[in-house]
Amino acid sequence: MVLNVKEQKTYDVIKKVVNNQMSRKEAMYELNKSRQQIYRLIKIYINDGKEGFVHGNHGKENVNRKNRTMIKELEDLYLNDFYDFNFTAFYDELNENKKYKGKYDISYSSLYREFLNDDIVSPIAHKETIKLYNEKMEKAIENKENVSEEKKELYESRQIAFEQAHIRRSSNRYAFGQEIQMDASGKIWFGNIVTFLHLAIDKGTKKVLFGWFEYEEITRAYYILMYNMIINYGIPLKIKTDNRNSFSNNKNKVDTTQFGIICNFLNIELITTSSPTEKANIERENGVFKNRLISKLRYEKITNIDDANKYLNEVFIPYMNKKFSYEIDSKTSKMKPNNYSERELKLIISEKFKRIIDNASSIKYNNKYYIPVNPDTGEVTCFKRHTECTFIIDYDGNYWCKIEDNYYQLLELEDRASIMKKEEANSTPVEKKKYIPPANHPWRKKFLH
Repeated sequence: MVLNVKEQKTYDVIKKVVNNQMSRKEAMYELNKSRQQIYRLIKIYINDGKEGFVHGNHGKENVNRKNRTMIKELEDLYLNDFYDFNFTAFYDELNENKKYKGKYDISYSSLYREFLNDDIVSPIAHKETIKLYNEKMEKAIENKENVSEEKKELYESRQIAFEQAHIRRSSNRYAFGQEIQMDASGKIWFGNIVTFLHLAIDKGTKKVLFGWFEYEEITRAYYILMYNMIINYGIPLKIKTDNRNSFSNNKNKVDTTQFGIICNFLNIELITTSSPTEKANIERENGVFKNRLISKLRYEKITNIDDANKYLNEVFIPYMNKKFSYEIDSKTSKMKPNNYSERELKLIISEKFKRIIDNASSIKYNNKYYIPVNPDTGEVTCFKRHTECTFIIDYDGNYWCKIEDNYYQLLELEDRASIMKKEEANSTPVEKKKYIPPANHPWRKKFLH
């Protein structure tokens, strides 16, 4: 019977004790065992000899070892379809995707161990793991060892910058709705063009309230976040953002910007900061979305912005909230109820500009002219010249105006110039013929005599 290294060492030490070449106390330190264990091993040596030191499972296959065929199938699946998923996301896909659910009987720890043993690493692995993996793969490629093309492609894809994961901790000091953080992250999320993902997240529950893709980081995208947040959850106490022009001007004032005016009207405190650590929740969420959403959109073969927005809010955000966020406690919630109708809210969350009504009862905006129309009756409403009004571009992009606390829809005058010319032509006074008294008029007779 051949002993392994550990078994052979134990046998040699106990043999020395029995032959009085080593004390029991020295054997205890050498084998790191208690006195009672040393006595038991001496008894085994005397009764069974060398064979007594062979472990009962020696030479037997581990019953917990997973079938190599299944492991190979999982590795092929990962390398071909899920290569940009981290291991946790891949394991979740196996258990939650109807296509794979119940097909593979394997724990996460076994999958993780088998993948590492076969030189497959996660895109968010620790730097030390990546370093050892790179050294091993570089050596294997240089020595022209038998490395599959899939593993070579995986190795090349892992040379990008690896982002570290963050531990999610509950902020018990914050209630739901007490602080909402907003930000945008530019990246090639889908297709082959850079887009900006705008997110709104609650600090207390870590719940993503809404998300929206745009080709640029624009104010309108934040309007969409605010509108959907209020419709679905309510009005928060505070919103925290960065210092971009949408939220604060050069003098660091927030109440003069379009977004700040809306917050003032809704009684929301708007705070801006240039420090990422001041809005760590949204920064961390951006990292989580980069690790998971990009690979999900690729796997779902989504390449246009409309499909991306639909998948984001109907599938991905509900999934992430269910998996990572905390339940909303209605007793401690600071989210104020929304008492506005959708029409009223769309007029509130809008762009507003001061304008003056001209002598044709119209309003000029972007070199075009608009006339107020009663939204209920559809009748054109005229106002005096120099009447002050507020020109409004609502949430849907429709044009309105507010005059003396009343809202009017705006109808574009397509050919206002010709109308004004016609009015000017009609308003030109007609020259009257001068009246010349006849020669026999009494007035003339008076001066003739």
